[in-house]
Amino acid sequence: LVLRGSYADEIGRFGPGDLADLDPDVQHQPIADTAEPCICIVATDAPLRFGNLLGRVVQPLLGF
Repeated sequence: LVLRGSYADEIGRFGPGDLADLDPDVQHQPIADTAEPCICIVATDAPLRFGNLLGRVVQPLLGF
């Protein structure tokens, strides 16, 4: 749920009040697209899966 700002990903552009409900097959790579910070509430029912090396290295340290 976007509270402030906006972002774009492979699905489209999301702004304040927009909600994205993604399935496991979507590679979600959001990029903030305004000068204003993008603030979102995020919930997940499964572990996060990072696609890049840095994400996979840091993931165990953060407990995701």
